[in-house]
Amino acid sequence: MTETNSQYINERQSDLRGVNEGWYVADSRGTLLSGPFHNQEVCLTRISRSAHWTASFESRRPQD
Repeated sequence: MTETNSQYINERQSDLRGVNEGWYVADSRGTLLSGPFHNQEVCLTRISRSAHWTASFESRRPQD
């Protein structure tokens, strides 16, 4: 599983990256995976739900 975190992209960074200002889910290399979100709480909730879904999916996966 890829490590993810919340990252705020300000106005200057948004111009450089060609994205909207706001909170994003980013991987450990800084690649934006999802967003923008209105605030960090919503962004962290998305990360938490994704981690829960991934763990649930892995537990249902048939074992070889």
